[in-house]
Amino acid sequence: MAAPAPGARSSDAPAAATATTPATTPATTPSTAMPKHEFSVDMTCEGCSNAVSRVLNKLGGVEFDIDLPNKKVCISSDHSVDILLETLEKTGKAVSYLGPK
Repeated sequence: MAAPAPGARSSDAPAAATATTPATTPATTPSTAMPKHEFSVDMTCEGCSNAVSRVLNKLGGVEFDIDLPNKKVCISSDHSVDILLETLEKTGKAVSYLGPK
């Protein structure tokens, strides 16, 4: 009879560990506090959008969404608009800043 009791306690321990994991989710919310900027990028194909992804991933510190049909890129970042523009221009595509999102 003593053996089932320790087994029951060990199953309670993982439940306590999973209870602490939701506390870590608010740590991801500060990334949503970054300013959002919208850019027009002359993208015509998936290769163009892949080029945009590559340069933004190299820059780091950004979250972005690419809207290929509308030729828009929305970037959440603490980087300045000038840095983001320079980075997007590395794709060789025409780029313009549309404004904050």
